[in-house]
Amino acid sequence: MFFEEFEVSSQITTPQRRITEADLDAFLGLSGLHLPLFEKDAAARQMGHPFRLVPGPMILSVAMGLVRKVGWFDRVVAVVRFEGLVFKRPVHPGHSVQSRITVKGKRPTRNPQRGLVILGYHVVNQNGRTVLVTDGTYLMQTKRGMQRTSS
Repeated sequence: MFFEEFEVSSQITTPQRRITEADLDAFLGLSGLHLPLFEKDAAARQMGHPFRLVPGPMILSVAMGLVRKVGWFDRVVAVVRFEGLVFKRPVHPGHSVQSRITVKGKRPTRNPQRGLVILGYHVVNQNGRTVLVTDGTYLMQTKRGMQRTSS
C-alpha cells in the first residue's frame, strides 16, 4: 500500500502462522542467538519454561512477515523504529501467532515521495492471548514517489 492509502484507525488481522522447531533452528542459525534457553527443552525447564523459547526478535519478525503477506508492506522504504516493545508471554515451537494491526498515525515527510506510517501491533497466540505489543514506524512510498521511479 502507498502512504496515501493508509487511514488512521483502520485495522487488519493477518492469517495465523505456526512456528515450527525448524523455523526456530533456522532463525537461531541466522541470528547467532545460540542460547540454551532457545536450543534445548531441558535448559528452558531449568528456567521455569516447559519447552524451549522462541526469541522475541523472531516473534516480531514473523509478525512483520504476516503484515507483508496481507500487502501492507509492498511500498516500505525503511523501518524507522519500534516503540513500547513488550513481550507479554512466551511462545514455544508449535505455537501459532497472528497479528492484529491498527494504523495509529501517519504524516508526510519533507520528501513528497515518502511518508511515515505508525502501525500498532497486537500479536496473539493460538489461544488469542497477547504475546507481543509494539508500535512500528515505517517510511512508505507515496503515489507521487511511484510516478517518479517509473519515469
